Parts: sequence; C-alpha cells; structure tokens
Amino acid sequence: MRRLMNRTAALAGLSLLAGCSSTPPPAVAVRTVEVVREVQRPCPVTPPPRPAPLDRPLLADAAALAALLGARLAEWAGPGGYGERADAALMLCTGGR
Repeated sequence: MRRLMNRTAALAGLSLLAGCSSTPPPAVAVRTVEVVREVQRPCPVTPPPRPAPLDRPLLADAAALAALLGARLAEWAGPGGYGERADAALMLCTGGR
C-alpha cells in the first residue's frame, strides 16, 4: 500500500513538472494611450430667485384677484422676469442648445 502511494506521489510530481517549460513568458509591453473624453463642467450661473407663491386664501374680489394674477404673471413672463432670467441661465449652462 505504501509503495502504491509513493508511486502515485512520484507520478503526480512528474506530471506537475512536465507542465513547466524552459521558454520564458512573453514580454509585457506597457503603452500610454491618450483618450479625449468630454466631461461636464460646473455651471457658473446661480439660479435666479423664484417669485413668492400666492398668499392663501385668494382674494374674493374678482377685479383685485385679476390684478394680482396679472402682476404675478408679469413677474414670471414680463421683460427681465423670472422666465427670461431662468432661460438665460439655462442657455449659458447648456451651451445655447
């Protein structure tokens, strides 16, 4: 039994050594490759302050409510209003797309 184990161990050792070769492994070449990638840049604009929300409860007088809503609409859509300032900020940050 011991003799069989010795032969098995010897055969296993020889089979492991048979896999070794005397040729060196192929050389490893290190190359530096430059890759140009587009990255996001931080937007230099701070967002414009939003107009304040309407006070609740809304006015009961229709004429006063219409005047209030017209003034608030002018804050958003009027010249130099929030809408124009927000659009200008978006155009600057997105490159005018």
